[in-house]
Amino acid sequence: MQVKRLVERLRAEGRSVVQTKEPDGGRLGKEVRAILTHGDRQLERVEELLLINAARYDHVQSVIRPALAGGDWVVSDRYFDSTYALQVFGAAEDLRPLLDAVLQAVVGDARPHVTIILDLPPDRAAARRTIRKDGLDDPAEDMRDFFQIADGFRSAAANDPDRCHLVNADRAEEEVAADIWSRISPLL
Repeated sequence: MQVKRLVERLRAEGRSVVQTKEPDGGRLGKEVRAILTHGDRQLERVEELLLINAARYDHVQSVIRPALAGGDWVVSDRYFDSTYALQVFGAAEDLRPLLDAVLQAVVGDARPHVTIILDLPPDRAAARRTIRKDGLDDPAEDMRDFFQIADGFRSAAANDPDRCHLVNADRAEEEVAADIWSRISPLL
């Protein structure tokens, strides 16, 4: 919901915006999501990381880079910080060096100027997810508890505080949207 609000606001300000999401933002993403959500076995975190980044490579090449080259703004629902929070943070083995190497090859300089991380107490996130059920299930969320996921996103924000901004999402939608806008509007 907040992505849609942000895109509408940017367009109202006269910006050309490409709205996208991961992992299904490119041609390969839908197939990767199908493997992740309907596969016949539970994947290891390293397998998830590599599959998601295969989809991300296509997404960057076929959607993000052309949009940026055309002067568009790109607003993506999830990107590489989600991979860190869901597949890397809390893993039994240290997958950070692998993620860093893969991101250098896959993303390169197509990195966001600002990343908004909606910070919500894990019990509230679980409740909202149960209510929402909009077909956007993330299998990694089913396998990991919301406390670990929340800690992973907070860790991602702490790793890059100049780019990542935690926004308290346990408020009215309008308040959250205003907070997000306050962090995006200086880029205009």
